[in-house]
Amino acid sequence: MNASLDTDIVIHLYSSEKKELFFKSFEELYMHEYLYEEELKRKSLKTYKAFSSDVEDGKISIIKNKDLIEMGIKGLFEGYKRDYQYLFDSGELYSVCLAKSMGLFAFVSDDTKEFGPHETLVKELIKDVMPFSFYELLFLEFLAGDLTAVQMHEEFETVTSRSMSKFPMNFKSRMLTTVRRFSSKNGTERDYEWIQDYCRKKSISYNVKMRELKVYLSTF
Repeated sequence: MNASLDTDIVIHLYSSEKKELFFKSFEELYMHEYLYEEELKRKSLKTYKAFSSDVEDGKISIIKNKDLIEMGIKGLFEGYKRDYQYLFDSGELYSVCLAKSMGLFAFVSDDTKEFGPHETLVKELIKDVMPFSFYELLFLEFLAGDLTAVQMHEEFETVTSRSMSKFPMNFKSRMLTTVRRFSSKNGTERDYEWIQDYCRKKSISYNVKMRELKVYLSTF
């Protein structure tokens, strides 16, 4: 799947030396030039320089306004900006609108605050774009068998301790939120069907993995 990147998750994963999670999770990665040149450079020059190296290597594509014009979707992009301007901050706005106008499946952001972009997209207030935070990407790796529950927890703590020292996330709370998101009882039909399809394609027994996670979470 292809994704539009927000700046916060880029800073978190690059600062904690976990950027490979991006490249393992998505086929193609995009960022609008506004987020790249204005938001990312202002928030973390160190991350900007490391990120730029991957841009130069062709791992990430920076989309400029002239690119939107050449693709014939500049008007669409501007229309989404007008429609969503009251829902998001400027950086989030550009990232979500890029996903919508380019038909990208995923919006990747760690801005999971109440009424923030992640929650807005989880609730499907905007259609056709699924949000993913870094811990949800780790959750998918756990489902696929690439990480054990212990390893997932260790990866989570590495990211939060190195890049979120002021406002760290709680592993157990985030995992329970993720499980609820993708459940038939508490989640949306879209998310439940998507996770079931993800597991079918990878021959994963979702129930077995959920039991494994439940046992681990019960230990603390």
